[in-house]
Amino acid sequence: MDVADVRIIPFPGKSLEFETAASHRTFFTAPERGFLIGPENFLLEPIVRWAVEETAPEGTMPLTFFGPSGCGKTHLLQGIEDAWRKTHRSKTKGKRSFYLTATDFARQFAAAIETRTVDDFRRRYREASLFLVDDLAAIAEKPLAQGELLFTTDFLLAHGRTVVFGDSRFPGESGRYSERLTTRLLGGTPLAVSLPGAAVRFRFLRELTQAFRMTLPQTALEFAVKELPLSLPALHGLFAQMFFEAKVNGTKIDTPFVKNYLTNRIIADRPTVAQIAKRTAKHFSLKLTDLRGRSRSKTVARARAVAAYLAREQTGLNLKDIGKYFDGRDHTTIQHLVESIEMQLSTDRLLRDAVLRLR
Repeated sequence: MDVADVRIIPFPGKSLEFETAASHRTFFTAPERGFLIGPENFLLEPIVRWAVEETAPEGTMPLTFFGPSGCGKTHLLQGIEDAWRKTHRSKTKGKRSFYLTATDFARQFAAAIETRTVDDFRRRYREASLFLVDDLAAIAEKPLAQGELLFTTDFLLAHGRTVVFGDSRFPGESGRYSERLTTRLLGGTPLAVSLPGAAVRFRFLRELTQAFRMTLPQTALEFAVKELPLSLPALHGLFAQMFFEAKVNGTKIDTPFVKNYLTNRIIADRPTVAQIAKRTAKHFSLKLTDLRGRSRSKTVARARAVAAYLAREQTGLNLKDIGKYFDGRDHTTIQHLVESIEMQLSTDRLLRDAVLRLR
């Protein structure tokens, strides 16, 4: 496994916590003191530098990092704030940064209205040189909070400040935010954050086994990388659980043990075709009967292809069995659907985001 293309944005790492029967609170230091990026996320590096060094070209603010749960958005935003503080606070007095979630922003604004301290609330955040708001989707159905966030953002941008958001989806998806807030987000720099690729997962696992004082050959790590397309926190949790289970049972942690353990976990955790289809239909706002039926609508056909692709990837079933669920479609039809998604994933950002979220 070639990890030469993996880079590190030098953010400070955090200790990862894991509770087990053996120890109620066990800490392991994150194996890499930074944010690991592979080819799938190379664009993050210059964008992060813009925020930290305050060198963003005119018209590129606000920055919006969006992607599925586990891709590292929160790590990015918190890392940007920490790096910014180290870069600027010691040099320029009076510069302030704020990191908070959209939920906290909405709650604080509601409290300010109730206590008639809105001016104080506005003054606090409009003094920011760096303003970071995470989990933006939390105010999707809160128009007052959206309006106040828009006014705060406009004020900061008009005064040359740096504004960064974290969101679970592409900010241009219709219906989530007000037209004005959507326009402001799209007028800046929306950047997709992908789940870590194979090279990043391999490097993380290699460092992780060293943190757990495990010695595993490359073949065992490559097996784990291939079978576990997970986020880095999820990989950490799984390996911690495997480590403690082996210790409690007195089992030697070697290649056969790792393969057997992971294979059993993968089989136990596999979703059914029905579960995949149901979640896919919900994601695309369709009825399950439409997805399984004979509709040739473009939206339905696209969602059906995504469901077939995920079923092939996640369930371990053959094409014939997957076709049976989708109204008895022939295995060649299912193969065509799967291949069509595979071809589009590298070029269609919205499709890739949908697949990652459904995974």
